[in-house]
Amino acid sequence: MSFRRSIEQLRPARIESTNYVDKVQYLLEEIQFPKDIFDGFEFTQTAGKTDRAAVKIRVSSADRDSDRDEILRRLKNAGIMANLKSTNSSVDPIVGEIDGTKFVINVKPKSGGMGESTLNASITELFPCIAFEKKLHPKNYIDFMEKIMAVDLSTLKCIGKSDMKAAQETVNKAESSSKYQEKMENALGILDFINDQHTDKPIKQVYWGYRTKPTGVPKGHPGDMFIEYQDKRMLGVSLKAGGKKTKEPQLNTYHKAIFVNQRGGPDFNDKRGLQALTKMVYSQVYSKIKGVPPLATFDNKDKSKTAKLIDKLPRKKADDMYNQYLEIVRQGLIKRFNKNKAQSLKYIKDAILREAPDVPTIVIKAIGRSYEEVTDRDELGVFLPQVQFVKAKVSKTSKQNFLLELKSRNETITLLMTTRSSSGGKLKQWSLKVTYNGIAKWTI
Repeated sequence: MSFRRSIEQLRPARIESTNYVDKVQYLLEEIQFPKDIFDGFEFTQTAGKTDRAAVKIRVSSADRDSDRDEILRRLKNAGIMANLKSTNSSVDPIVGEIDGTKFVINVKPKSGGMGESTLNASITELFPCIAFEKKLHPKNYIDFMEKIMAVDLSTLKCIGKSDMKAAQETVNKAESSSKYQEKMENALGILDFINDQHTDKPIKQVYWGYRTKPTGVPKGHPGDMFIEYQDKRMLGVSLKAGGKKTKEPQLNTYHKAIFVNQRGGPDFNDKRGLQALTKMVYSQVYSKIKGVPPLATFDNKDKSKTAKLIDKLPRKKADDMYNQYLEIVRQGLIKRFNKNKAQSLKYIKDAILREAPDVPTIVIKAIGRSYEEVTDRDELGVFLPQVQFVKAKVSKTSKQNFLLELKSRNETITLLMTTRSSSGGKLKQWSLKVTYNGIAKWTI
């Protein structure tokens, strides 16, 4: 046996080594950003394979939208050319250039566990439920957290068995939230709301509505928590957070869900109407894109292919097509509301007043350590039985808005509705967002 052959047999089959020439070259190709751009973020850099290829930066994030926007803000403040690029991703990347080198920043989710947005919402929803059940009276947010940490979650009635893992994660991760103090203050405000309700009408139990709904509550109910009174009546509570002067939408849905809500919840149950609207959108907008998949698959099975074709469109053409898409959907919604008065009133009652069978819902906004009801439940609820005529029409002030006029014999209430893309993708938003933004006008 030759010496070479002997050495080959003695050597491990797999040897991992570092190519130091390549390693040095990679380090030279790394972009030297100002120190504060990625301060507080976990990120990696990968050099482009060619001189012209963009350097790729991957940021791990628990709150992708917020962190992406913060990084973009920092870049622009530092005078670095950067913008968002419309892609098929749920969170569009940042593209830019520094010192003649192009870069792409992709903000990706941290593996496992709940994202920060979910964590923040869960703090506000869960902690007041725990506090009420255990009769906790925290002095401030620090005291509140200490008291929550001392609770054995497995003993609580307010948490469904299937939600126990999420509850434990919320407690364990609460202090890691970038909005920890703010959300704890919000939770204190919601606890005040529950205690005020209890003073007005004795409460038997409060339930966290994370995934599991209490017995008797429909699966698609919009409540974030549920109050069971001593008389066995149930109230759903939908929680919002915002500033004193902010105005949060009182209904968040999508135009397809208004026609047919596949996840449960209020809808018109109008499959034929949805099919007709989708066909119109396709024939007048998407079919104009060269190479687009057929009607049956363009927005589901082949939507990634459709998205790639959309990315190739000139910006002005894409914007014009989106505006056309928006108007078709707006007119389709108006036509649907004008089609049948009884059906429209039922939808308003179920979706806007959120009156599920035996489980009405109110919307409460947490503002710092205080709260306020932001629904038009009382005014609209009293007026609704008197409505004799429903008319939907376009807004003259915005291409996104439309109005719902509810008329009695002597009075008219006008509800402000909005439909738009909820992401930067616009044409890649296969179902446009629809919101109810409150009473626009009341005339006598």
